[in-house]
Amino acid sequence: MNEHLARTQSPMQADTIGFFGKLPTHGDFVSSALGLRLQGELDQWIRGGLIALESALENQWRQRFHATSAWRFVVGSGIWAPGAVAGVLLPSRDRVDRSFPLVIAAQLQKFSGQLRDLCEDDSWFIAAEALAETSEKPDFDMKRFIEGIKRLRLPFADIRPANRARLGTSEAAAPASLWWRINAGTRHGKGFRTMAAPTAEDFVKLVTLENDKAPPPPEAPATPAIAIVAEPAKPVTASQAHWTTDNSHASHPGTRLSLNADALLVSDRPSIFAVADGLGDGIGAIEAARIATQILAGIPEREALQALVQDVKSKLSHAHAILRAKGTSGEREPPVASIVVAVMAEGKLAILWAGDARCYLLRDSMMRLLTRDHIDIGLRRTLGRGLGLKEQFAAEMISDELQRGDRLLLASGPLSRSLTDRVIAEILIETPLEQAADALIQEALIANCRDNVSAIVIDAS
Repeated sequence: MNEHLARTQSPMQADTIGFFGKLPTHGDFVSSALGLRLQGELDQWIRGGLIALESALENQWRQRFHATSAWRFVVGSGIWAPGAVAGVLLPSRDRVDRSFPLVIAAQLQKFSGQLRDLCEDDSWFIAAEALAETSEKPDFDMKRFIEGIKRLRLPFADIRPANRARLGTSEAAAPASLWWRINAGTRHGKGFRTMAAPTAEDFVKLVTLENDKAPPPPEAPATPAIAIVAEPAKPVTASQAHWTTDNSHASHPGTRLSLNADALLVSDRPSIFAVADGLGDGIGAIEAARIATQILAGIPEREALQALVQDVKSKLSHAHAILRAKGTSGEREPPVASIVVAVMAEGKLAILWAGDARCYLLRDSMMRLLTRDHIDIGLRRTLGRGLGLKEQFAAEMISDELQRGDRLLLASGPLSRSLTDRVIAEILIETPLEQAADALIQEALIANCRDNVSAIVIDAS
């Protein structure tokens, strides 16, 4: 039975975004908003491709298929639909483990430019990929998935000559389709083109071409967020054993950048968590965030909250001095970072921060913001306080008693600028801890978060 969702399109109607394929939560095909022609073309091509793939790889085809990372594509007008089609394709399966991709696609009825110009709308493809990848999560929700599809904007063409050169296609070339995927380390695209409608053999290429799904090597130019995990040093005391913390954390460069200038600290003993958000998008920003979290990681375990707070203040002042010293040569401005730190001990909580990194507390299904942004009022949004920013540094601090069931969120500034407090609260309330940080980042990408975005979600029990 085809579980077709109620949303259809007639030929030459307004541009739309829809999906087709299989989901682990459903027993058969799901589809929405693609129209009969495009859905039929996709179905025929994918079925033929899966047959060809099984013939080529024999018993290994299913394993290789599901190890494939997401592919991006653009298909010319008149090939699969009256207009051009742009989308992403991700390996998937249905509830009874039958393999078939999931495709999210946008139909651009009046597009008449060159296909390679559509390829450069990287933020749209990142958001579409993030949305497709939610189907792999154990807590996947179809309603939220459809709402995410509806919130996606349409892709647009970027016709800058410098962008054209990146795909390596000549001006004279007029491909029928372009297929590529993005290396997670370099953020560069690699793929192939077809001069006619994609064939079953082209589908096989999606699986047999070198796969970039493995993590990038350390020397890759893109810098992932750093998560420093402190190893347990000694058994907890009786007073500490009453309180435990669990967490999930995630970070992403955003839809505009390849470098990630956020750094995270995740430590169970002592219970210290931090998000450092480097100001800017250069090496100095990365350096500022790294220095802050690496210095905080050196704090030893202590039983008293006050002692831990004093250690954090001392380490932040040390990091600030190092960053300021890097700017004394006059060759460059000191590296700067916003930071928020959560410290827990003796059943108590302390939050220290400087800049626009935030801390939220979810308690009894009510979320409130514990921090306030240190922003100077003016024509441009500028930090009023931060590590390395001014001669003198002082973190702001609040404290509270922990209650059973408390959930904390530490986040870099772009998260709250991309998502409303209501959306953040809904995710924190409805999402299991293991998926909560990922869900927040994915939702921010769907909302076209252009800057580095990070989150640590902490449960106290």
